Parts: sequence; structure tokens; C-alpha cells
Amino acid sequence: MIFKFEYIKNNNRNRNEISYVFSSLVRVHINVLIGFLRHSKFPAAVFLLFMKRFFAAILFLITTKAAYSQGMPIDSLQDRFKLTFSEKMLASLREQIPIRYDEQRVWGLAIGDFSNDTLADLALSVYDIDNPTREVTVYLLINDSNKSFKNVFRKKYSYVETPIEVGLTTEGAVVTIIQKSDDTQWKQEGYSVYAGDVILIDDYETQNEEIPAANPKAKAMGHSRYRDYETLFTKESYFATKDRQPMMDSKYFAFPAYSRLRSVYPGYGRDMSDTSKQFIIKGADYRRDSKDLSIHRALTAFDDEYLYFSISVYDDQVYGGNDKQELNDRVSLWFDTWQGANRFLAKTKKGQVTTFRTETDSNIYNITFGLPNVGGRMAKLTISSAITLTDAQQEAGKLIRSSFNRDTAGGIVIGYTLKVRIPFAFLGFESNPVIAFENRSSEMMFDNDESAKKNNKVDRKEDLQFPFFGFTAVVLDIDNPSHPEELTMQATSNFRQNDPTSFGEIRLVPSGKFYGAVKPTYTKEFTEELLRAGY
Repeated sequence: MIFKFEYIKNNNRNRNEISYVFSSLVRVHINVLIGFLRHSKFPAAVFLLFMKRFFAAILFLITTKAAYSQGMPIDSLQDRFKLTFSEKMLASLREQIPIRYDEQRVWGLAIGDFSNDTLADLALSVYDIDNPTREVTVYLLINDSNKSFKNVFRKKYSYVETPIEVGLTTEGAVVTIIQKSDDTQWKQEGYSVYAGDVILIDDYETQNEEIPAANPKAKAMGHSRYRDYETLFTKESYFATKDRQPMMDSKYFAFPAYSRLRSVYPGYGRDMSDTSKQFIIKGADYRRDSKDLSIHRALTAFDDEYLYFSISVYDDQVYGGNDKQELNDRVSLWFDTWQGANRFLAKTKKGQVTTFRTETDSNIYNITFGLPNVGGRMAKLTISSAITLTDAQQEAGKLIRSSFNRDTAGGIVIGYTLKVRIPFAFLGFESNPVIAFENRSSEMMFDNDESAKKNNKVDRKEDLQFPFFGFTAVVLDIDNPSHPEELTMQATSNFRQNDPTSFGEIRLVPSGKFYGAVKPTYTKEFTEELLRAGY
């Protein structure tokens, strides 16, 4: 763990002023965030992680009233910087922060190795005193061989009352930016620099009263969400805003599905892997270790008509080919095709109490693939749904395809890979939902163009949410066909068959979009080289 907790103080001032600033920060920031995190019932390790990150976010305290309102000039911190960085590096700061360097005031800083090269890097949050807006600019400055800083990231963040509401901390190879975006909302973004790219590792957001009560008898709800773009792990929670009592909690892997032939830039998370016991939902005592059962790699893709899945499983004993499905190792895919802005909440009429979708409804489909005994063959297929399939769905079901192969190492079977193709029509969609998204995006661009012509400005609209629906893959492992009751099940969420809120998620990523964010740092140098070469 690498983080720095600094006090910037004027030795001519007394302790009462130090206490004044500290108590103000505690009152405005710490109590609020502790309340948000405690209600979400995080596992202890995760809760402590957030607490460490937040306390480290208050990286320094301004100990005079004047300094508290103005921040500190960058050069006034040179003596502190010299404890970690060479004078040659510090001389490069003015070049790397080129916009009104002398007018910038430091409100947050963090020192740590977030570029993964064993060298200390620097993150700064600065406020421009000649440009009085409620924004600070965050710079990520990586250590270039102990010779100079290199500015790889520059982004503006808004605040509500004071610039210190945008905090910085480092944890391992991740630098985290914590932002209070309004009186009831906190956001957190974690970045790491790897192979010349600034990669969004994770984010966290909590919104108080995001979902207002629809009935006086109902509790107003808040919502929090944590997303890890590397591992694809996601956690969502709903809570009563009045007493912080948890109302619903969901942990799952989110699968970003890209177009089948699309090349996805390295750095964007695309496939998941889970060798832990986290989502062993049945038969944990029958599982010896991760070689007995674990998901080695799973990912999904799409084209205009089909969803595609590839799931590789570690399993040192693979059984298949039995006429009875329950005697085979198998993979079960569960879909929740609920259409609406929020798949966790049931649709209610005006005045009704908002409820969660904790019971099976007409949107649930299940497809189970029992493994064959010979590689290269199709898996044995079993289909079920909460309602009777339409004629169109039954016809589409005939187009479901699969292939199975045993995976080996040194001539020994270590598991298997199942590849599957499922028509969107089988799931009740008239077409691939991403097509409607892209059409709507084009309409919004046209509307903005027309608005710009009439009003000489562009009406900036929020990006549409990527098409998504509930999804969980469940791997069922039989180690002895004579005892099918000794079954181990691993899922990609904290799965409960009759509870749609326990499902994971598939997000269909449109062309030109990505799940997460990656910013190459070498674009400028690459462009300059091309120009020098005459391109």
C-alpha cells in the first residue's frame, strides 16, 4: 500500500486554526461518506479499502483561514516534493502544467507508483484562482526515469462547496480520484498507467435519493454501484435514505459484448475469470480446489442476429454423453430480458409502492448444455422459460448451436471449452437491441446539428445507456455420475434461480464505444513521427 497523508501548515499559526479546518472537513466529508459506505454492508475487506482510500483522500489540510480559501502555489511545495523527487524532475513541472502555472493552487496531492514501474509518480488537484469556477483540474504526472515528469492525464472535476471535495489517493498501482459532485452524490474513479495507456480500473458512485418514493408509505431509496473494469466484477446496492437500512444487494460479473469481428484495444476488460469460492452457490464441500471447478475464461460477442458465448472451465474430471442430463457436466445460461431503465425494480403504477423483482416473471429464459462424451460434438440441449414460447421463438430455438472440446495439458484433461450461438429472436427480441441504440444515437446527433444551426450552439445530451439485460452463467460439475446429488455449482453472480435481482448482466457495446476507458499517452509523439516521415 502506498499513499501519503500530508499537512501543509504555517508554523506561525496556532492549533486552534488546525482544529478549525480539521473539524470542518470531518463534518462535511467524512461523516457523509462513512454513512454511505456503512449502509451498503460491504464485506469487511472491501469496506476497509474504501475507508482507507477516503481517509487518504484528505491528503493535506490548509491550516490558516486564508490558505483554506486559496490553496497553495505549486512552487511553495517544492521542499516537500524534494523528499521524493529530484530537482531535475521538479524543474519540469512548469512545462507539464503549461496553463497559468503560477495561478494554480494545489488542493490535493498523492504520491505513489501508479505507472507500475517502481518509480514514484505524482497526482495533483489544482484550482485556477484567475478562473473562478467550481472546478479543479486533476493532473497525473508519471515519473520518466527519474529525469522528468510526463503529463499523461488532465481532467476537470466539479465540486460543491470547496475544492478539497475532490480528493486523491494511491493504493498499490491505482490512483483514485474521489469527487463530491453534489450534496448527495459521491463518485470515485481509479486509474493506472500501463504500457503507455491511462486505464480506468474501477469506479464507484453513490447517489442519495436517486429513486424517490412513488407512494407516501414507501421508503425513498438511494443507490450505489461499484464497477471493476479489469475483472468485470460489479456490486450494486439499494438502501433507505432515511435510516440507511439495506433494501437490496447484488454482486455479479458484467459481460461487455462487442461485435463479433471487432478488434478491442488491449486495456479494455472483455473476459472474466473466477477461480475463487465467491460464487460457488452449491456443493462447496465437493469442490477440492480451483482445478476441480472454476471458470477459467468466459466472454460474449454478437452480430446482427446472434449472441455468442465462449466459456472455458477448469475441471479435472469431465463427464458427458449420458442420456440423462443430470448425469452430465453442464453449463446453464440464464437470461432476464426485462426491458426498462432499471432491471431491479418492478414496474409500478402511479401511487403504488416500488418493489424489487425478487420473483420469477415472464422475462426469464434458461438454456442448459449437457456435455457430450466426444469433443467436437454439439452439447445436449435443454430449454425452459417462464412462459410458453411463441412460434417465432420456437423456430429460433432450432438455430441454437454449440460445440464442445476437452482442454488438455501434457496429455491430461484439465477442463473443457463450450462455444454457443443463440438467436436474439429466441430471447424475444425483434432484432439486436444495439441496432435501436445506434439508430437513436444518430437521431440525437441530427437533433443536435439542427439545434446548432438554429441557436448557434449544441444542446449537449447525456449519452444513451448501452443496451443491457440480465444474464448469469452457471457451471454444474459432477465428479461421480453414480452420485449426481454430489453436485457443485459455480455461477457468475450470487445467483438464485427464482430471483431476477440476483442475475448478472450483459451489456451490448455499440460500434465506436467501449466498456471502461483507456487513454493512450503516446498519441502526440506518434503523430509527430508520422508528420516527420511525410504522412
